[in-house]
Parts: sequence; C-alpha cells; structure tokens
Amino acid sequence: MNIEDIDWGDNTRSIPLENRKSISILLAAGFSVPMGYPTGNKMNEYLQDFDKYSIEPYTGVLTTTTDGSKPNFENIGYQKYFGLCKSLIKMYAETNNGNFDYELFYDFIKGGEVKNGQYQSLFDDLIDKDNSIENCLYQVSNIYNQMIAYLLKDKDNRRWYDDEPTKVDYYDVNYDSFIKYLSALSKEYIVNVHTLNHDLLFESFKNTTLIDSHNISDGFEELGSKYYGKLNHNGRIYHCRLERYTGKYDTPIRLYKLHGSLDYVHFHRRNGNIMETDNYVKIKHGIGYDKIMKENDEGTSYEEDLFETHADFLTGTTSKMNRYKEPFFIGLLKKFEKNLQEAEKLIIIGYGCKDEGINNIIKNNFNFKDKPSFIVDPSPQDSVNEFRKYIGSKILKYGVDKFDINSLK
Repeated sequence: MNIEDIDWGDNTRSIPLENRKSISILLAAGFSVPMGYPTGNKMNEYLQDFDKYSIEPYTGVLTTTTDGSKPNFENIGYQKYFGLCKSLIKMYAETNNGNFDYELFYDFIKGGEVKNGQYQSLFDDLIDKDNSIENCLYQVSNIYNQMIAYLLKDKDNRRWYDDEPTKVDYYDVNYDSFIKYLSALSKEYIVNVHTLNHDLLFESFKNTTLIDSHNISDGFEELGSKYYGKLNHNGRIYHCRLERYTGKYDTPIRLYKLHGSLDYVHFHRRNGNIMETDNYVKIKHGIGYDKIMKENDEGTSYEEDLFETHADFLTGTTSKMNRYKEPFFIGLLKKFEKNLQEAEKLIIIGYGCKDEGINNIIKNNFNFKDKPSFIVDPSPQDSVNEFRKYIGSKILKYGVDKFDINSLK
C-alpha cells in the first residue's frame, strides 16, 4: 500500500476503490439487541443493582477472580470510591422519583449539581486536606465507565469474539440476512459503516466466509506499530504488539466507531510532569487497559502509560457533545461527514435519533433531497418519526433480525 492510497479524510489524496460509489450505514444500540446486549433500560436496571456482581476495584481497576467468586481486596481507598459511585446512583434515582438514566447520570457526575445539597454528605468520609470532591468524582467517573463496560455482554456473556472459528456462509440467524446484504454491497460499493456502539459485535462478522478480515478496515494497523501490551499467560508475561490508529481505510467495508470502543485505549506519554495525548491503540483479549507501553524513538526502552484504567468510549448526553471536540473524535466525525456527502444511500439501524450532534451531521451532510434513506426500527419512537420526516426516510418496521433486502430498493 502506497502513501497515496491512504484515505486521510480529505480530497487531496486518491482513495482505494475510488471509482466505486459508496453507501453509508449508521448502527446504534438496537442493532446489538438481538445478540442479547442490554438495552438502555436494562443498563439502568443493572447499574442500580450492581452489588450482585462478583467484581471489586483494585488500584482503580474493577477486577474479578478466575473462578467467578467475588475478590476480597484490602485496597480501602478504591473500594470507598466504588461505594461512593453506587451510593450516588441510589440517591440520584431516589431524588428523581425512581427514574435513573445511565447517560444522564454520567452528565450528573461530570456537572456541578453533584457537589451541592444532599449529595455532599456522601463525600464526608473521603474529603480531607489531601483529597477533594473533584478527585473523588474523577475516580467515580473512571469506575462508572468500567461498570458500564462490564455490563456490555451478549446473551452468552461474551465481549470478545476473536477465538471463534470461521463460519462458512453462516453467522447467526439474527444477522445472516444483514451480513449477506453487506457482502453483496461490498462487491460493488464502498460500504462505510458508522456505529455508535462500543461492543465488538460488528468486528465478529469477520469470522465468516461472507466477510473476512481482508474486506474490513477500521483505521487501525499493527504493522510498524511501536505500541505493546503486557499479556499474562499462565504466570508468564509476554509483550504483544498492538494496533494503533493511522486513519487508513482501504477495503470495501470500512468501520468507523464514532463513540469509541471496548478495545480502544487512549495512550498518553509523559512530557516532564505533564501527560500528553499520544494516540489511540487497540488492546487484545487478556491485556489490561493499564498495561500499555510504547517503544521510544531510539528503540532502547519502553514508556508506560500509567494514566489509563479503562476503555475509552463516549457516554452521557452533554458529555458526548464536549468530547466530540477532541482531535480523535473530530477526525472520525469529519470522515462521517465526508462519507454522508458522497453516499448514494443511507441506512440507519437501531438508532433512537436522540443524539443531537449525530442528527445535525446527517441533516447537514447527507443529500436527503435526492438520495434515499431508510430507518430500520420495529417500534419507532416520536424522536425517530420526527427525524424521519426531516430527512424523508422510509421507516422499515422490523429489526435487524428480520432484515429484508427487497425493502431497501
């Protein structure tokens, strides 16, 4: 692959398969529901009853045991932050008449309201001359992110799919029709798949003969990477090279995870006493988020990132909007805009149309006056119907498990 073949997100360089037309797809939470991933309502329920899970924090990382029993750590500080997080969830729900929304709660702990009134009493045991409410909330937000990530599992309690054998012309009854459609499109079009989901379900489609790993790119590359993770296997430590983000998309199917992913880690490097943004890397199964390091330019040593403890994905409502301004997500959203501008067709699956930032990007960049769009949703809410009217989409009242190719013509 030559440098001129890389899609850098602008119009100054040629793009692989550049003579092809493109189709844009947007996936959201409803897309993963048939595989058993929790809906928003289920996430709200599970977070309020988190004590039932066999998991405890250790040095800032939520941890479980290999046999599934609950760990018994004496790391009192982080256990207190974990307890604080659960207490804030309980009081927040009580204050809101039993209503708890996990995304609104994230905005709450990132905002000013949590520092005032009745919530302040929950911090009493933690605040002293060496600790502040701000630090407590920083620890709580990290723990809360890990709680959400822990709950993102399918019906078989899986998060990772890289150990599955290749499936011949079959994936799962709920997704077969969609995958066959995607495979057919990839022979004629560039298919730009944008997802708001953090799970690794779409990546698992590579484990089929219909869509193999050579047909999907996501902007990350392993070749030439200086990033490594520490893998503990049977008591032995191995260094495994990790993919880092290069922004190269050179396959028929191109995946853009606009809200981050369970396997994305934001690597930082030290500049004096300051931790600076370096790049995004993808971890592998068995490598902790806090076990990432980078080879220095001279190739003589490694620098560890001691800052990160969890995957980097976006949640919250106003919090998402703020993070859209960060360089990595700005780049992804610019590609989203460009892909929409060039799309012959837009297909939206499982999206409630409640993300103002995403809605505006679609409205301002997709040629909805001349190009068709479809929203796959078995029970469209008012927000979906309102958005449909604005861009003139056709509503297809079925889920991805009933995907009908003929209705997209």
